[in-house]
Amino acid sequence: MLPLEGIRILDLTTLSGYCGMELADYGAEVIKVETPSGGDPLRELAPLKNGASPHHVFRDRGKKSVTLNLMHPEGKELFKKLVATADAVLENFTPGTMEKLGLGYEDLSAIKPSLVYGRVSAYGSTGPETDIPQSDLIAQAKSGVMHFTGFPENPPTRIGFSISEHYAASFLASAVCVAIYYARSTGEGQMVETSLCGSAIAVSEDKVITWGADGEDPMRTGNAHPLINPYDILKCKNGYVAMGISSDAQWTKFCKAFNTPEWDEDEKYCSNLVRGYHYFGDLRNKIEDLFSNYTMQEIAAICDENLIPGTMCSTTREALEEPQLQVRNMIVSLEDEKIGKLEMPGKPVKFVGEEEEPLQAAPGLGEHNAEIYGALAIDSVELTHLQQEGVI
Repeated sequence: MLPLEGIRILDLTTLSGYCGMELADYGAEVIKVETPSGGDPLRELAPLKNGASPHHVFRDRGKKSVTLNLMHPEGKELFKKLVATADAVLENFTPGTMEKLGLGYEDLSAIKPSLVYGRVSAYGSTGPETDIPQSDLIAQAKSGVMHFTGFPENPPTRIGFSISEHYAASFLASAVCVAIYYARSTGEGQMVETSLCGSAIAVSEDKVITWGADGEDPMRTGNAHPLINPYDILKCKNGYVAMGISSDAQWTKFCKAFNTPEWDEDEKYCSNLVRGYHYFGDLRNKIEDLFSNYTMQEIAAICDENLIPGTMCSTTREALEEPQLQVRNMIVSLEDEKIGKLEMPGKPVKFVGEEEEPLQAAPGLGEHNAEIYGALAIDSVELTHLQQEGVI
């Protein structure tokens, strides 16, 4: 049994779905509420395969889908009936959108006082910039993440995935679970929200703390760490490797494993403090000269054998073939009726001792209309009427 079984979530999010996906992964019944005319644009997000989006197959896995026009008066009433059966509602519209429809938190909590209302937006529902559209790129720029990412001689750089969207969704999923627990204990629901920009700031801890401690605006340092060395991406015979030496004990292991004990004894390199002063001066060049005699695979093997934090910089294909990820069930396959077999990331959290439940496929648009609306005592005749009227 999954821990969130018995929890019902109404997921109105568009072009996202990570929060609902996380809740569905752990057993919640997540009902994706989509517009009748095409559904969530996520379904058409490139790249398409056989007319379907792999992003939809991934982010909407394990959910159910109903169609509903929230602009239509009958659609609003039908949504309110659904709310009465739910534990939580999720949405990522510009703050104020649901309120204008008469379906904001205050409206819905009047129907069900224990309802949890989860919202994610660009900057949050208070402050001078609440109505600005959301975008991961803008959040990375606004939060300062791009300013300290990249190399000092190059422009600010975007992190290579939608970091603010993923963290905001995960933060919201955690908050929704906490709020549901509280609601079930007290009968009191509440609104919880995260923002893309706020989430990016939250995971920029070391940079924000550094600024708070010494007033220095953290600058771009490329792949190297400003305080710990060698903590960097280094060139070798056939590519690049990542070395994460973060203590003097690890440095001693490194020098022994790569037959350079004199480096460990050198007063310029013997401690992390002094290594920082000399790393870019000459130590980095010495290590790359050393690594020019080794392949990525050889360096990774030496590091693994000696319990040193170092590995090759894998391509996506190479990462997916990693035995460790396979053993941990972090690469899974789902069968979609349009796309066929699709490999995707598995559940990142494991419940030790429990057999992992297989992932369920993403739903077709409106696939569960009869099931979900039928449970509201709406018969097939009424469903046909609602469909003809553009309500569902």
